[in-house]
Amino acid sequence: TSVLQAGATVLNTSSGENIDVPVTTSHGTAAAVAEAGTLAGTDPAVAKRTLGAFKFGQLIKLSRELVDDTAVDLLGYVSRAAGRNVGLALGAKLAVGAGTTEPWGIVTRATTGVTGGAGVTGAFTADNLIDLMFSVIGPYRTNGSWLVKDATLGSVRKLKDSANRYLFDPAATFGQPDTLLGRPIYTDANMASVGLSAKSVLFGDISTYFVRIAGGVRFERSDDFAFDSDQVAFRAIIRADGELADQTGSVKLFVGNAA
Repeated sequence: TSVLQAGATVLNTSSGENIDVPVTTSHGTAAAVAEAGTLAGTDPAVAKRTLGAFKFGQLIKLSRELVDDTAVDLLGYVSRAAGRNVGLALGAKLAVGAGTTEPWGIVTRATTGVTGGAGVTGAFTADNLIDLMFSVIGPYRTNGSWLVKDATLGSVRKLKDSANRYLFDPAATFGQPDTLLGRPIYTDANMASVGLSAKSVLFGDISTYFVRIAGGVRFERSDDFAFDSDQVAFRAIIRADGELADQTGSVKLFVGNAA
């Protein structure tokens, strides 16, 4: 998924029992203290959140004749397609899931960093993206990544600074991400399109988003499930959950104006 590709922290477990993770909503503060003086400062605010193991899966049934008689690697294709499909289903929820009965999406948990100007139907400017980048505090900004929809990337590529230089920089090496303002940019089909009140651009330290995967991807075959129709059944299953572990502003959003 795009969220994993962009650097989310993955917690792999062999089984799916609930696990508790700390979620930070305030880091507290430190203060100067005189020699032999009493230490001051404030405590961090930490809450406990539970990561479960929501299930995503696909069932595929193929005729026995097709499985037995095909001259191509049909099973390889089926396994790749099913694995991709459960990954896409999970990826949608890691991006915009509403929690409770599915993972909390990173977009759902992120907070607004910049709101767009009025009268531009939710569009952003170069200055908006610079402001969004700097709405994330330094320690997270230096490790930040961008997340946008594919169509939005086209708009991003056209943006220039005051010296008429493009903000977008294509990757010089194959397999490496393109960059925007010096930080990697990734696309996710689940991000909102540019529009009024739309959360169309995300920036921040995506490693502060935790993804729990229970047992990895399962790909299994049954020759008995569809016995009455002489079909072979295949299924792919993954169990996972997600939560933004640092909610102090490690990840921020550009949101289009409401009017």
